[in-house]
Amino acid sequence: MFQIVLDEQQRKELSNNVYNALRDAIKQAKKEEQHAKPYLNKKEMAKWLGVSTDTLYKFIKNGLPVTNIDGMQLIGKETVIEFLKQHEEII
Repeated sequence: MFQIVLDEQQRKELSNNVYNALRDAIKQAKKEEQHAKPYLNKKEMAKWLGVSTDTLYKFIKNGLPVTNIDGMQLIGKETVIEFLKQHEEII
């Protein structure tokens, strides 16, 4: 068995690298979880679509269906995709 000896600077660098790798992995896992959810709240949906919440509210005003359960409003990803497809036009 052997032992690796690190000086203080190397230990700090290794610790920072491990911390950054874990932070990035957690951030990526959260992103993947977000993509796995079939329904999102309005803020999440706007982010998922890459539009502002004001734009999302315009979509809703123009007929985008919203699921409302006891005051909680959710929008299905498939619903949004279908809504957008219905509004496609050739320019």
